[in-house]
Amino acid sequence: MAYPDIGQTITLVITDGYYEGRYQARVQDMEEDGIFIEIPLKPGAIMPTNLPTEQSALVQYRAADGALCTFQTEVQGRDVRQIPLLKLLKPDEEHIYRQQRREFLRVPIMATFQLIFVDNETKEIINADAYGYDISGGGLSLRVQHDLPMRSEDIIGFRFRLPLESMTHEIVGKARVIRIAPQDRHGYKLVSLKYYELSERDRQRIIQYSFRRQIELRDKGLSNR
Repeated sequence: MAYPDIGQTITLVITDGYYEGRYQARVQDMEEDGIFIEIPLKPGAIMPTNLPTEQSALVQYRAADGALCTFQTEVQGRDVRQIPLLKLLKPDEEHIYRQQRREFLRVPIMATFQLIFVDNETKEIINADAYGYDISGGGLSLRVQHDLPMRSEDIIGFRFRLPLESMTHEIVGKARVIRIAPQDRHGYKLVSLKYYELSERDRQRIIQYSFRRQIELRDKGLSNR
């Protein structure tokens, strides 16, 4: 997997805390254990932000063929090489995830989802629980009771708790039903949904969760990606 090129602009995504936001910076140098970038700048800001040591971030950049590459890093310190620089932890190549355009990394999730939607036939408001199957920055799949009156194209409100970096975040949004699989032998059907309404903050949290979960699975030998 290719590291960003020297001179290439990368995006750093921080999902929580004082430094929450998206930053851009140009890669200035690269060594065996570190990537050196200029002090990051938030779009629209006048002054760059000198991120503190040990601040974690998700790095995103485009490969030469347009694929989006992502890896988890943290600030390791500062340096001066003609201009002030930040040193980022350089990941192993196998910890860089590459995705094609419009593709999101999908990982398993064990969580209970609270759902609310309108039965299109009876117009009744339905409240139900569902169980997470997998999730990505573009959508999710849930296991629901076979008799739940859910149909393709229904808009489903959902709420669940997402674990991320020793914290738990409440994620709230809406999704459109794309596909419903036949009932399994346990009395559940698998429903695939695409996000219809979701804040960009929550989407970035889900993307970061997906990336971290993928690394955990890979390290345990449970992922083929």
